[in-house]
Amino acid sequence: MTLKVGLIIGSLRKASYSRRLALALGELAPAGLAMKELAYGDLPLYNGDLEPETPQPWLRFRAEVLASDALLFVIPEYNRSIPGGVKNAIDVASKPTGRNCWAGKPALVVSQSTGPLGGLAGSYALKQALAAVNCATMPHPEVYLGRIATLFDGDGPLVPDTRDFLRGVLASYETWITRFVPR
Repeated sequence: MTLKVGLIIGSLRKASYSRRLALALGELAPAGLAMKELAYGDLPLYNGDLEPETPQPWLRFRAEVLASDALLFVIPEYNRSIPGGVKNAIDVASKPTGRNCWAGKPALVVSQSTGPLGGLAGSYALKQALAAVNCATMPHPEVYLGRIATLFDGDGPLVPDTRDFLRGVLASYETWITRFVPR
């Protein structure tokens, strides 16, 4: 059985480090994990007044979250927190009350930054938001990739040490998912 992993890429830029990292994770993932990007850039800001005539992008995104066995967030740190679009996506799929699409889903957070701390504050902010919507975020190993530009071979692939580390993380993540989703 292949596990369906919803991939949420924290930066909307096409050439972002988060996107490059997410694509690399897809290539490094065990054969039992199938990753699909859950795009959120078109989601209107959450406003409960829109629920009676629910916007089509909300319906699509909620259905994609529900269809995912697990979630993988690859995020940059924005101002010691998470990108606003990611927070909006969490809000959209947690509403309306009583229909939280995130509940019980196993998740992995991978953060990165151009600075030395690897998005540590952003990762913690995201994990706090995910706990509030009842996602089971994998506690260990944690992934904070500092000085992300140095972890790629120029415009090429991730450097070997980083690839090896992430392969191990993804193997642990597959095990984590199977604790929640029987095969």
